[in-house]
Amino acid sequence: MLAEPHHFIDLNTLIWLFPIIFIFHDLEEIITIESSMATSKNRNPKTPFVEMTLTMRKKLGSTAAQLAVSATWILLIITFTAITTAHFSDIWGFLLFTAILHLFVFQASMHIIQSIMFKAYTPGIITSLILLIPYSLLTYYLLAESGHLDWPFFFTSLPISLVMIPVFLVGNLLGRYFIR
Repeated sequence: MLAEPHHFIDLNTLIWLFPIIFIFHDLEEIITIESSMATSKNRNPKTPFVEMTLTMRKKLGSTAAQLAVSATWILLIITFTAITTAHFSDIWGFLLFTAILHLFVFQASMHIIQSIMFKAYTPGIITSLILLIPYSLLTYYLLAESGHLDWPFFFTSLPISLVMIPVFLVGNLLGRYFIR
């Protein structure tokens, strides 16, 4: 199936698709967050994982407007990363791009785990399954195929992913600050 994906899509196109895939994923979350929170709040019994997830979601912002502000912040960073990576094609752009791609995979994994633990739909699960995971796998493949990704580079980008988490969480603070 992945024998020759570069015949129908190239790495540069995937880099430009990065913000678009993110937009579709976050739109699903924005549209469904409030109804999902209301449904989850009324469910009994709640496992400790479900309680922790609901508490964290409340602290990070659980309204569609707050999530939209957060998504805008993250979209700006992802768009800047995509532009610099596609335009300059230097090692630093690919390092940041790969680091954020790791976070895409992590987020998709968390949506899957949450859906399993909640035993229900969670915001973002559909686009995680049909967009984020296939996009990420294809992008990893083409990064490796083009020589931009090997195991040392992969592991070098992981700490940068950890640094990006608080940078992205600034968006949640902005959402809570501007939308009360």
